[in-house]
Amino acid sequence: MNFAALAREIAMDILDLPDILKLHQLTNDEWTKISGNPLFQHQVAQLTREWQSATNTRERVKIKAATGLESELETFVREISDPTIPLVQRVEAGKFLARLGELDGARDGMSAGQAFSINIQIGETVKHVDVTPKIIDGVIPDVD
Repeated sequence: MNFAALAREIAMDILDLPDILKLHQLTNDEWTKISGNPLFQHQVAQLTREWQSATNTRERVKIKAATGLESELETFVREISDPTIPLVQRVEAGKFLARLGELDGARDGMSAGQAFSINIQIGETVKHVDVTPKIIDGVIPDVD
């Protein structure tokens, strides 16, 4: 039994206690014994204070959002092939999953069309170049 993981999940309060106990395969009798342990209670209290501290807000929101999203992924995957859902919605779900799975061609946090910078240093000379995307608007004629 990993008491630290159990204490952390309780402190994070992302899952309901029955789900946490099921995840750790704990019976009610086992939980009663563990939860009554003063050392375990202290560990949960300390982890709860750390988790709820103002300096941890960004990380807490990020983890809760990721956990909530992960719990719904199966729905997206299942419904992509449901013909009763409009095609445009299924395509958007596919794009969303591709972006999550990093299958959309974006790398290193950059999407297509984002600006970037290049710094070139040769000896004492430094050249900084900002590169911005250019959009070419036009129509390709049909070739028969």
